[in-house]
Amino acid sequence: MRNTILKSGLLALTLISTITSCSKKEEGYTINGKFADVKDGMVYLEFTDGEKKITDSSTITNGSFTFKGKVDEPLLYVIKLKGAEFGTRFLLDNETITFEAKKDSIQEAKFSGAKQDSIYKSYYKNEFKKVNDLAAPVYKMADSLTQKGKVKLTPEQKTILDKRWDDLQAQGNQLTEKFIVDHKDKLAAALIINERVVTLGTPEKVKEYYALLTPKIQQSFYGKKVKKEIEIAEKTAIGAIAPEFSQTDVNGKIIKLSDYKGKYVLVDFWASWCGPCRKENPYVVKAYNTYHKKGLDILGVSLDDKKDLWEKAIEKDGLIWNHVSDLKGWKNEAAVLYGVKMVPTNYLIDPEGKIIDKNLREEALHSRLKEIFIKK
Repeated sequence: MRNTILKSGLLALTLISTITSCSKKEEGYTINGKFADVKDGMVYLEFTDGEKKITDSSTITNGSFTFKGKVDEPLLYVIKLKGAEFGTRFLLDNETITFEAKKDSIQEAKFSGAKQDSIYKSYYKNEFKKVNDLAAPVYKMADSLTQKGKVKLTPEQKTILDKRWDDLQAQGNQLTEKFIVDHKDKLAAALIINERVVTLGTPEKVKEYYALLTPKIQQSFYGKKVKKEIEIAEKTAIGAIAPEFSQTDVNGKIIKLSDYKGKYVLVDFWASWCGPCRKENPYVVKAYNTYHKKGLDILGVSLDDKKDLWEKAIEKDGLIWNHVSDLKGWKNEAAVLYGVKMVPTNYLIDPEGKIIDKNLREEALHSRLKEIFIKK
């Protein structure tokens, strides 16, 4: 009897030990890396988000290197060689990860053991690739019809091409939505919302997809970023009072958005290096020339970081209204405040300071302004 009790106790302890061992989380991460064509040097492991930056370094010996550490939650890090402008990005969790790459193709590095990263990248290897493959013939068709931008489309051709783009967009949206739904309990879903839907989708879709995420993912670093984008979108939605900002013009004079109270003002986010912006500028010039005397003003906000290029573009494109910038590029504080993810982006604000429309391009801008000023 005593032996039976003793054996039972030992069996219970063994089971507890096994369960504890199976459920125990990694206490930190280990990255075992190897470069096929780099024998020695320095390699960096970096996390950057806004003002937050974390950097670690490791010495390469006979092509190999190791990083050890711990993350509170999975975050997107970059591995890059000393002196290199670019590296390869991956989702770092507390796992044992192997890394293999060549110097000139580091962005094609192979990772194994990085489970969260594998799920995240599966979107780009599958859904995103499928959309790109479908887009290729549409781009080819557009180049053929326009002779690579040299010939203007006829109304019929534009209708056909627009339909193809709309169909492609719909297919892409379906694939992205399915990925998010299928991975709502994975960090990959929050990342894809941030990277694809925030930039290319609608605020309504961002909010809808965020609601699908499990509470744990909503509270993650990237889940909180989605939440912040929702809050920004609500503050800059049609019907909201336009958030106040002030920046300096080309002469160093401070200009505030509230200086335009009592007028219709188009706040136009653009940059000298942005091809679509420069292509759009003639339409904006036409709008200004047509409606300025009727009460329209424009405030250009540049995402440039070089003043000379900014000033040259203003002069060359004939942009005779006020222009401001803090010369911080994509970190322009007004652009961050308004959640600008691409340029050109614009907001049409009424005399009371309320946003009444946004992202008006080409003839759509003129149609909207005609609606407003014909009534006056």
